[in-house]
Amino acid sequence: MKLKLIFSLSAGVLLTACSSAFESEFKDGCRNFGGNRSFCSCSYNNVEQHYGEDRLKQIKNPMQFPEDWEDQVQQAGLACMSELN
Repeated sequence: MKLKLIFSLSAGVLLTACSSAFESEFKDGCRNFGGNRSFCSCSYNNVEQHYGEDRLKQIKNPMQFPEDWEDQVQQAGLACMSELN
């Protein structure tokens, strides 16, 4: 539940179009809600691998997140928890 909350809330702060800024905001939001650098970087990499850099560049506000965003971010985080433990 905490993981879902972390990613749901961090998704709300992702308001930029530039991929590098988007990446930075994603990771900052993740860390602000308790993730460490390794976990947040791993999670972002998994999300980017799923959606692709071009799709992430298109997201300019939370209303533009794909319908499966929450699920994909949660799956990315769970995969990283397994990887990093």
